[in-house]
Amino acid sequence: MNYKIILASFALIFSVFTSEVVAQRGSSTAKFRSPYKRKFRPSWTIFASPGVAVINSENTQYSTGTDEVGIVKNNGIGPSFGVGALYQFAHNLGVQGDVGYMSFKGTGDAIGTKYPEVDFKTTAFQGSSSLIVNLTSIYVGPTSRNLRLIVPYAKVGVGFLAYSSESEITDTGVSQPDATDYPDFTFFAPIGGGLKFQYSKQLSIAPELNLNLTSTDYLDNTSYDYSGKLGLKKDAYLTANIKVMYNITAHRRSPFRIRR
Repeated sequence: MNYKIILASFALIFSVFTSEVVAQRGSSTAKFRSPYKRKFRPSWTIFASPGVAVINSENTQYSTGTDEVGIVKNNGIGPSFGVGALYQFAHNLGVQGDVGYMSFKGTGDAIGTKYPEVDFKTTAFQGSSSLIVNLTSIYVGPTSRNLRLIVPYAKVGVGFLAYSSESEITDTGVSQPDATDYPDFTFFAPIGGGLKFQYSKQLSIAPELNLNLTSTDYLDNTSYDYSGKLGLKKDAYLTANIKVMYNITAHRRSPFRIRR
């Protein structure tokens, strides 16, 4: 028997087997060491947003006397509250709808003003839709499972406001007639943004500040038909809210979970 032929055949078979094992091991390593690629899925988030609202009223226009009550009370301040839903349809883009309630109570200074200042009360209900733009990704990186702690975002939208107001002249205590037929209706444009603190995939908290530009000048039941300190003839108001947000799509057992 030719042992050289047998040894040569065995060596050939061993080398083929070894190369096959190495190839399989290499492909397995590449498979398990390949980076995680996160796939985007649309999501629904519901929220509640308590806060405060401050109006830019006629009380602080061209005042020539001493400010006796402070600029915030002079302008008008009150509580606000809203609820809504956010649909995130892209990594950095979402659309939001919300409804809410707010009220203003303003106190006029008693003396030394070019125009009569008033004490007024206003209540309002609003509904709006907005485009939400995340200024950074909600994840640390494109291949990371880790949520970013803080996500800044910007907001712009359009809304509808139903309101009613009453007032009296501060110096005399005489009630003013209605400046328009109440309840009145107006359009407004919320412009603002906030910071979303992501506690988990489900729960986030977002302080938010908005400047709301309206198409009316009667939110304080007063109109002197001049441009105020903001250069606006129409009323505007600020809202500062804290949104408590819950992502109903991210929960594994949620019936609203969107699958692809």
